[in-house]
Amino acid sequence: MDYESFCKILTGELSELPINRKERFYTGTVLPAVLFHNGLNNFYCFLRAIKGFPHDEVNEETIGDNFLFYTEYNLNQSAGYRNVGRKIPTSTNDTPDVIIEILRPKRVFVIIEAKMFENASQSSLSRQMSLQKKAVIEPLRKTFQLDENQIFHVALVPGELRLKNGDGYQIINWEHFIKQELDLSSNYFYKYLKFAIANYSELVAIGPPPPPYPKMSGQQIYEDGKNNVLYWVGRQGGEKIIIEEDIDSDEWETSEYYVNQDKPSSGRRGNWITSIKFAELVDKYGKG
Repeated sequence: MDYESFCKILTGELSELPINRKERFYTGTVLPAVLFHNGLNNFYCFLRAIKGFPHDEVNEETIGDNFLFYTEYNLNQSAGYRNVGRKIPTSTNDTPDVIIEILRPKRVFVIIEAKMFENASQSSLSRQMSLQKKAVIEPLRKTFQLDENQIFHVALVPGELRLKNGDGYQIINWEHFIKQELDLSSNYFYKYLKFAIANYSELVAIGPPPPPYPKMSGQQIYEDGKNNVLYWVGRQGGEKIIIEEDIDSDEWETSEYYVNQDKPSSGRRGNWITSIKFAELVDKYGKG
């Protein structure tokens, strides 16, 4: 089936099933089908797109097929106390979409979190990647005593989301597989990827509108709080996330938070704290 016929089927002209919107379809089916089409050339091309990857040591001439490829790999379940193989303790079930372990000539891990139609924000992605870092990256690093060039955390996302590299992870766009001169003309599942990217604006999930509150920098909120200027500060996850992600990473000063004179009655419980409380948290948990 050529791509034009494929598009007619998915757009309903032939009254067939619409495109699969599940993220797992793209990470568990489409991505492996594209990477391993007609050998391993596309796989090596993807590895070359990872910044900092030790290509001089680990490449198509030295790897061969000495690697493991897992989708939806739950480290807590798979490498816990009921398993066959190495036990790798972790306390959470945060699961990346793909884990690649290259065995030879040098152990290298590539941990992939992928998004397709989810309208992910920079902050929501960073929170998820931070949880994966604690649940997967750090346990693997500790267990295998890995150097920086032996473990890579990658977010595979559509380019239209305009997401940027974050703390400890890098962005690769799905468009990489379309723009690169890969041998994919006869790949059946590549058609799904090509169609998804071409029609992304119509398929992306419509998120809730942003709250109608102004924003203020953490530094200004801190100064107001120290001066007993009282108002409410909004952050998804509330006090816990402010401590664990913003203050702990020293990003609270430049981060922007929603502010409101009265405590909003809508929204999840615990997402709002006072400016005075914000200043107290910075003084208590800040590194300065």
